[in-house]
Amino acid sequence: MKIQTSIRVEDEFYQEAKIVFKKVGLTFGDAVNLFLSKVAMEKGIPFSITTIQKNKEDDDLMKAQELSMSKTWDNDEDKAWDEL
Repeated sequence: MKIQTSIRVEDEFYQEAKIVFKKVGLTFGDAVNLFLSKVAMEKGIPFSITTIQKNKEDDDLMKAQELSMSKTWDNDEDKAWDEL
């Protein structure tokens, strides 16, 4: 059985989310039901919630680390191919 409810949401988030939902063939109601079913299945919020706020320095550091790791991997892969 379905019930009717009313919620207040930020307009900007609502508008952006509607575009995403449309791309995957969902209505706003479908997406809310999907979220609620996931909460019920997992008996909690289906994603982590933290109090840590990321800042630009954190993002830059993470990108630098990812780049460093990818360069190392690329070099190892190149060496492996050279050995074949």
